[in-house]
Amino acid sequence: MLIRIYSETKLIDAVPFHNGINIILGKYSGDKEARGINGIGKSSLVRLVDFALLSGKAEKRFNQKKYDFLRDDEHTITLEFEVQGQKYFIKRGFADTKKIFFGKRPDALDEFEKSEMPKVLEGIFFPTENNEVFFEGKRYGTLMEFFVKDDLQNQQRIDPFNFVSYNANAREKALYNFYLLNLPTKTLLKYNEVSSEYEKYNNTVKSLSEKVKADTGKDIQEFRTERLKIEKDIAALESSLKEYNFLANHKEIEQKLNQVISEINDQSVIYHNTNRKLEKLKSSYSDVSSIDLDKIRKLYNETVATFGNFVRKSLDEVIDFKKQLLANRNKYLLEEEKKLQSLIDQSLIQLEKLEKNRSQLFSMLKEKGALDRIESTYEKLVNEKTLLERNTSIVREIDEIEEILVNSNIVIAELKRDIVSELNKQQTYLDELRLLFQQILENAIYLDEEFDNSYFNITLNSTSPRNQLPFKISLEIPKADALGQERLKIVAYDLMVFLKSRIDKRNIPDFLVHDGVFHAISYRTISNVLNYMYHKSNELHNFQYILTFNEDEIDLSRDESKFGKFDFDWSKQVVAEYSDSEQETIFKRFF
Repeated sequence: MLIRIYSETKLIDAVPFHNGINIILGKYSGDKEARGINGIGKSSLVRLVDFALLSGKAEKRFNQKKYDFLRDDEHTITLEFEVQGQKYFIKRGFADTKKIFFGKRPDALDEFEKSEMPKVLEGIFFPTENNEVFFEGKRYGTLMEFFVKDDLQNQQRIDPFNFVSYNANAREKALYNFYLLNLPTKTLLKYNEVSSEYEKYNNTVKSLSEKVKADTGKDIQEFRTERLKIEKDIAALESSLKEYNFLANHKEIEQKLNQVISEINDQSVIYHNTNRKLEKLKSSYSDVSSIDLDKIRKLYNETVATFGNFVRKSLDEVIDFKKQLLANRNKYLLEEEKKLQSLIDQSLIQLEKLEKNRSQLFSMLKEKGALDRIESTYEKLVNEKTLLERNTSIVREIDEIEEILVNSNIVIAELKRDIVSELNKQQTYLDELRLLFQQILENAIYLDEEFDNSYFNITLNSTSPRNQLPFKISLEIPKADALGQERLKIVAYDLMVFLKSRIDKRNIPDFLVHDGVFHAISYRTISNVLNYMYHKSNELHNFQYILTFNEDEIDLSRDESKFGKFDFDWSKQVVAEYSDSEQETIFKRFF
């Protein structure tokens, strides 16, 4: 849980957080000099929490010119939080955002580079709990976006399932939602990996095909046929050159020229083939993954669970062994790259020498008047051979990739079947999610109202096209085309995911921040949602629901029969209060 946020440089007054509902309130001061209630600091407080938790969006926001005072005065912000009974402190400055101070005691914080901290916080907020529901790669920042949403993010969010700030594809969005819903991700991760590889190879084929098209004016299938014609033309040109009768005193030059031409052709083949090998080698660097200690531990634990005492190596030995494998792999790739580059350099040097020699022989023939009739023939021969070799090499590469694509298609189909099979085994758990969603609608959103045709569901489709998921996550509520109702879909989904994680006591963040999410939502719905979450917090005692409101959005006392009423004293849930008077804004200044 979040405990408090404060500033050693007196940037803000300290804000404590508690279990249950936490309200950040905006009030009207009545001051004639007041500028209005927007911009007084409600969202800024949320962004400070987000900034402390390494949000790139919040950092970018505070880098704006109007926040220069944060850097000029060298302000810092510290967030105190607790996970699994252990307190942590994270401190950040605005002048140097690359340095992070983190530890278990505020007077003994260790210094970290910003690039190191996501992995540290990931291990705290999103530890791997089991071998079926986990995530690989950089996930901390994106997953935390679900739990801390500022006003700007909520305004831009339309799809309840798309809470990420980057342009994620459908597979990635499904992965994030599966992880948060505690659904199996293991096979889905593999499916995403193979599908990404498929798309990369497919794009390579398209790129290579475009090269052939630009070079020959033919698409790949046309070029396969055209190649036979080109080979026939080359044979005719070579025959024409061989049958050309030089005068006797030109025979020696003719023989030398033919020899040089042959060597140039051979060397060109070596150059193009070696260059292709080098490109493939360089592309393989991306396949050398970094060491993921969490993944090694997970795999090691699986192995120990399976083989028991037959497994002799310690975890450290396994990690050292993988490090050595990666080191050897990198060393091998670098050595191979040097060898291939050396061959290419030698080939270029040799081609340069041969072309120089060819030019000299041509000059000699020209001086003797022997070249006029064969010069254009030879030039055409060289051009045709170069064109053929270059594009034939590309076609061979396309054929190799298309064989990989055929095999990948088979793997993708098998993985999709496995995903469907896994989800079929999760039907009891999915029913729990569906029931919780209906309970939220009934008790928090549509109290004493009809909500027919409302649902949360994951529909299976094992025969979906290769590039589509074998399932669809869907959610619907009545009149969802209206702005307020559209936002209620987001509220309903967020609460379902969050409450399910608290009911199941998962080791993921136990706080949910909604800033500005209730704009355009009726007063009665607001009171219903807060009453529901208030009673849930008293029932579970293990979560924080942090919200921002202006006082006119939450003060319902003026007409309870119309707007509803609260089952609790909401004013006692206020953790921070700001007004439109300058000294009562979050930073005690207008800007």
